[in-house]
Amino acid sequence: MRNLTTAGVFLLISLGSCKKESTGGGTPETTPNLNISDVFKPEGNGGNSNMDFVLKLSAPATKEVSVRVTTKEGFAKAGEDFIAVDQKVIFSAGESQKTVSISIVGDDLKEGVDDFQLALSEGVNCTIISNYATGTIDNDDTKIPVTDIGYTTPTSYTGKTLVWADEFNGSALNTGDWNYDVGDGCPNCGWGNNELEYYTAGDNLYMSNGKMIIEARKESKGSKNYTSSRLTTMGKKSFKFGRIDIRAKLPKGQGIWPALWMLGDNFPTAGWPTCGEIDILEFLGHDLTKIYSTIHFKSGTGSRNISKSYVNATPIPDEYHVYSLVWETDKMRMLIDDKLIGEFLVSDLGGATYPFNDKFFFLFNVAVGGNWPGSPNASTYFPQWMFVDYVRVFQ
Repeated sequence: MRNLTTAGVFLLISLGSCKKESTGGGTPETTPNLNISDVFKPEGNGGNSNMDFVLKLSAPATKEVSVRVTTKEGFAKAGEDFIAVDQKVIFSAGESQKTVSISIVGDDLKEGVDDFQLALSEGVNCTIISNYATGTIDNDDTKIPVTDIGYTTPTSYTGKTLVWADEFNGSALNTGDWNYDVGDGCPNCGWGNNELEYYTAGDNLYMSNGKMIIEARKESKGSKNYTSSRLTTMGKKSFKFGRIDIRAKLPKGQGIWPALWMLGDNFPTAGWPTCGEIDILEFLGHDLTKIYSTIHFKSGTGSRNISKSYVNATPIPDEYHVYSLVWETDKMRMLIDDKLIGEFLVSDLGGATYPFNDKFFFLFNVAVGGNWPGSPNASTYFPQWMFVDYVRVFQ
């Protein structure tokens, strides 16, 4: 099923009166009202199970009542999350209740909100009252699906030495190298970008099959309605020059904003933008084929940035890619799968102080909302995951 925590199923019923068969002369018969009820059910860890929706007439049928029932995909996909149906439901004279069973496909994977529609049409001898019913498939799984399809890079380069790496093969984050940024960024709330997430100290971080997984999910914490993780190596690991490779699989969706980036070591004292910022990778989850590499620096009394972008032939989140920084004195090149995103030179700064010949530390995060991506909307699926396979530094 879709790799996503709580799943919802929505059953939409066309409003209006069913067709009424002629009764000939005399007083017209009153057609019964047709209603449908909500359902809540755990998904299960495997196999199929039925979610039963009850259609009720307000009075027993005095003649045959019928209605066509057809499933329509929403977030849930036919064959993956449920078994599609297209059938006629018939109430014989004297009947007042029928059950429509939708087969739900169970698995052991953590999921999010799934929905589909059960449209009712072509009704005869009834009046449809209920607009829709909601069936909720409650997630009862914790396993995050981990794949490994995509580009990879070598563990060595001619003339360079691997000086630091994290392959994320352990069962927990190596806090000897990494820190958690915690909270909502206050007093500069939203981390300066009006982001909507609260970053937790490990609640949104997992290790599985040699991957570090940052989970962005919809839940309230502090004053925010979303949670995620933001990691830094500040004060523990920083670097100047060389080649940096980061292999990652990105999340997606409106308002989802993953980033793999760096700040200057003097950030605690000099502040931003004086310290400089190197965005090796930024991605706006609604624009599936485009990525950005950007540098930020101080210009006069304010900040300035230079940004380059790359449009991939296929959706970026479909598989792993390697995002690289090739970093020399007065020159940086950003790559995706060894293809150039952009080059940044000291001359590009137009005389502004160039901060990128000093040490920088890493930041990895998945933001939710913010000035650039905008807020999530009804199309955004949660949870979303960023998988990081490795980060390697060669000098």
